[in-house]
Amino acid sequence: MTRFRTTLIAATLAAAAFVPAQAAQTLNAAKSQIGFTFKQMNTPSDGSFKRFAANVDFDPAKPEATRAEFSVDLASIDTGSPDGDNEAKKKAWFNTAATPKATFTAKSVKALGNGKFEARGPLVIKGVSRDIVSTFTAKQNGAELQLDGSFPLLRLQYKLGDGDWADTGAVADEVLVKYRFVLNGKAGK
Repeated sequence: MTRFRTTLIAATLAAAAFVPAQAAQTLNAAKSQIGFTFKQMNTPSDGSFKRFAANVDFDPAKPEATRAEFSVDLASIDTGSPDGDNEAKKKAWFNTAATPKATFTAKSVKALGNGKFEARGPLVIKGVSRDIVSTFTAKQNGAELQLDGSFPLLRLQYKLGDGDWADTGAVADEVLVKYRFVLNGKAGK
């Protein structure tokens, strides 16, 4: 009987390991946004991505326990012009036919004080993975938790703008990525 009970417990634990974890929070996409600012011919320009997803479990009281994964549909880029959008989808830029998504996984999150936090982890674009550091604030608005943050990205490290576009006089290397994620649900489940 003891062997049966031990086997049953082991089988239950093994099965539980294969059940995907449910995020305690859901992303309110209608209230969330991902944008970016870059300089073209030394003139600042803004853009955004219209489609993205997130699997997040973030508790401001226990940031070190955070689990967060984000993915961005690169074909949903909005540069403010159809020509710019079409160019950004081409092989020299995002190559959305071959690499339709960018992803970020938070490997560590720590509190910086006064409602500010720092997230670290790999950002993958066009198959290139680089660790980034993003600072953000967390603000509770009723049942919603609003995260506002940013991080700098060097586009040439991700092969964004290959060939003729590698000239940083035409398009600057540094891009500032800005985001607002509004989460519904309780943290830490």
